Amino acid sequence: MALTSAEKQARYRARQRDKQGALEASHPDALERALLLEVERYDQMSDRERIALAEKLADLAKDFLWRAHRLSKMAHKLRTGEDHPLQR
Repeated sequence: MALTSAEKQARYRARQRDKQGALEASHPDALERALLLEVERYDQMSDRERIALAEKLADLAKDFLWRAHRLSKMAHKLRTGEDHPLQR
């Protein structure tokens, strides 16, 4: 049986909500917030869980550093019109 337009619309909206939720969950700020919430309960974690969380935090910090570096290079190019001196 074919779907009614209301059913199609409901399915479409559900898919859009799922996509939006996935995008928000993968956003660096959302990841940071989630990890910080986990850090608050570190005293309840096993050693393995703490090590895994520490590695996640280190990976996120590395990603932020790389992002900051890229943004810095773009800002330098905007200011001077030239590539960053270390990029030559």
